[in-house]
This record gives sequence, structure tokens and C-alpha cells, in this order.
Amino acid sequence: MSEECIENPERIQIDADSIKHQNRVNLKELINPNKGDNSALLILNQKIDIPKELFYKIWKLHDLKICADGAANRLYDYVKDDESIRTKYLPDYIIGDLDSLSEKVFNYYKEKNVVIIRQTTQYSTDFTKCVNLISLHFNSPKFHSLISNKNALQSNHGIELEEGIHTLYNSMTKSLVFSQVTPISLLALGGIGGRFDQTIHSITQLYTLSKEASYFKLCYITVTDLIFLINKNGTLIKYDPQFRNSCIGNCGLLPIGEATVINETRGLKWDVKNWPTSVVNGRVSSSNRFVGKECCYIDTKDDIILNIEIFVDKLINFL
Repeated sequence: MSEECIENPERIQIDADSIKHQNRVNLKELINPNKGDNSALLILNQKIDIPKELFYKIWKLHDLKICADGAANRLYDYVKDDESIRTKYLPDYIIGDLDSLSEKVFNYYKEKNVVIIRQTTQYSTDFTKCVNLISLHFNSPKFHSLISNKNALQSNHGIELEEGIHTLYNSMTKSLVFSQVTPISLLALGGIGGRFDQTIHSITQLYTLSKEASYFKLCYITVTDLIFLINKNGTLIKYDPQFRNSCIGNCGLLPIGEATVINETRGLKWDVKNWPTSVVNGRVSSSNRFVGKECCYIDTKDDIILNIEIFVDKLINFL
């Protein structure tokens, strides 16, 4: 079949009921989780640069808050203006090898009874340690029994120092039926836009979690973008028209994992059919945008990354 590219008007009606799709994404729920999901805010070790009003709102919308190692320094500094405010924004966990966590910040959060878990293994990243921890928090009674034991506080909460979190996670997954696990909406702040290798690693986690722990719904938020994975075989993306008009700019369909074919899109400014896309060949749907009034549809042969430009100063009005 021949490829097609169609330029649409700025607003078109998409009949969502007529579209067969296996996957569904509500854009607003990437930031404001569905009440039926478990939810976690993961702060990675980069400067927090979203507006404070938005950060505080996102914090309150999520059940669980985790700092990846030195991200605790970032959080501590972010709320430095008022100690009474800082005490309202204490993470539930700090985890990592703790090589980048300052002594002052470590002692501060320890005194506030934040659970701090050291994991020294260099064969996994702080991101992976955090994800395993989040899954254990929501699914493992054994894990909760360990961290609730006050006598084990001085011995890393009874968790083996090198890779105890991974051991607990691997043990738990042997009996975990993924299809029966409550979905976890995971919003990651940071991880994109710093060192390039770390950015690429962050992107790989979108693919990894989709394959190995599909109950996670991971999205990265930056001061300019939402970034998440579109699964193959058809995804309907829903949004409120006012949310789209006020908060969303351009978007890009990025075949970072592998070259693929965009079978069909509906509701983009430039819709395509049977369109090969590849980073190597320079064929990438970038600087596109949503023109469907309430939704758009994306069907690809393989999983693909979608980035959506956001206007963070407007987001707070829709949360």
C-alpha cells in the first residue's frame, strides 16, 4: 500500500466510537491520575524547574513520593524558602547508593522519619531501584513488614545493602499476576534534558516497563514536554478541548526504539497512512500537533515514543 500524508484543518471531528483500538490514554490522567489507579511521583536527580504552584499540586495528586538518591537534595533546595513548607513536602522514600546525597539532607530527612534505603549495586540504576521499590510498596506485605520494624532502622530497614530491593522484587514477581495488579500511574520529574546518556536511559525505561512491568503507566514531565510510550496496535488519545487549547502545543512521533511504520493517524495536523519512520533515515513526524477536537488516534506497527509540548504555567488551571 502506498503511503499518504494529509494536511488537516486546525480543528476536525474524530468519531472515536468508530475506531477499533487496543489502548487508550487520557492526557490529563498522565498528570492527575485516575482515582482507580495507584500513583507515584518519582523525583530524579535534576534541578526541579517547573513552577512551584504546579509542583505542589502534582505532589498532592499522587499517593507515593520517591526521591532517587541525590534528587532529595533537589527537593530540599526547591522548598528552601520556608521550613514550614518544607515539612509538608517530605518524600515517602529515598533510595540509591546515596553517593550524591549530602550529609545535611540525609540527616534532615532521617530526622523526619523518611524511609532511606541504601542500595550499593552498580549493576542497576537509581531509576530501576525506584521502580522496584514502588512496585514493592503497592504489592508486597513482606516489604511493609520489613520497613515497619523499628528495630531494623539502623540496619537499612532490614534490607540487604547491595541489592536487597531487587531480591525482594524478584521474589515478589514470581507470584505476581500482572493482569490482576492495580495499575500504577508513575509520573517522573527529571531524567530528561540533563546528561545525554541519562536521557537516553530514561527513554529506554518506557520500553522496559512496557514489556516487563506493564502495570506501570510511565510518563516524564519536564518544563516543556510530556513524554510517554504509545503501544502498537492502535491508541486512542483523549483530552478535554479546553485542556488541549490552553496547555498543549506541538507533538512528535519518535521511533527511537526501532524503525517502524505508522499505519494510520487520525486527528493530527499532518495525518499519515502506511508511513515508514526512522531516526536513521531522517523520516520523523516532528512539529506535528493535535487538531482532533476531543481525541486523536495513532496506530503503529511497533511501540513508539510520543512527546507533547506543554505550557506548564497553564497546567495548574486544569488539575
